[in-house]
Amino acid sequence: MIETKTVEAMTSNAASMSAVTPTVEKENGTSTNSKTSISFLVANFFCFLISTIIIRAFWGFEDASKALAFYGVYHRYGWNQVVHFFGVPGIIWSLIIFMVHVPLPVVGDESLNYAAFLGICYCLFYLYIDPMGAVLYAPVLYAMYASSMKIMQEDQGLLRAKIAAAKENGSSNSQTTQCWYGTGKAMKFALAVHVFCWYIQIHLGHKVIEGAQPAVLQSLGGALSVAPLFAFYEGLWLLGINKGLQESTQQLVDEYTQQICSEKGITAMKACQSLLLSE
Repeated sequence: MIETKTVEAMTSNAASMSAVTPTVEKENGTSTNSKTSISFLVANFFCFLISTIIIRAFWGFEDASKALAFYGVYHRYGWNQVVHFFGVPGIIWSLIIFMVHVPLPVVGDESLNYAAFLGICYCLFYLYIDPMGAVLYAPVLYAMYASSMKIMQEDQGLLRAKIAAAKENGSSNSQTTQCWYGTGKAMKFALAVHVFCWYIQIHLGHKVIEGAQPAVLQSLGGALSVAPLFAFYEGLWLLGINKGLQESTQQLVDEYTQQICSEKGITAMKACQSLLLSE
């Protein structure tokens, strides 16, 4: 199956991480592992924390309709859906770029990083709630992972070339240590993409278009666990794929929205104006 091959390929591709294992070379000739650096420990803590938040949220959804409806309540308008169709993949992709730099510490094998681990968890969760969506989305997820690995490897290669050139020229001003985050350019790129995608979703999508708080403020894990599949389905539904799921999701979205508007009033979101005034 496509899904099985994708999971295997994700694990196999992660093996190339061993080729860029970061070490710090001291001027006296000795070497230490850069994984003892504070920045690497902070990166490990962040990856562990965000992975835990997302995986714990998986257990809160019983099926695809309820999962997608939780997110769909805050994305009722077409232009907001367009913003999230591009913004959500940008957030997930930039997160993966960061996570491919950090191997799992408890596995004992540096070839398996947090990005591969989280990607496999996403695939298994989507298989559980919606096999069709999981199979269709898996190649997209793998493409984000593979491109992130390529970006990381190229950046680490640039740093190794810079170190080699510095040693050859006997320069003491250039960076002469191999670091887990490479030259830092990949990280800066990921951060820029991440911040921009969050901004357009929160300000343009929610404040301007939707007039409602983003789902992430209700549940960070719930939003990050469901958002990728929801944004993907926005495209599939336009193509007429799995319309039955769209109908059941929309029914729940209307029910959840009605409940929110009844509890919080007409100012809860723009959709409440039409729902409450029509009663």
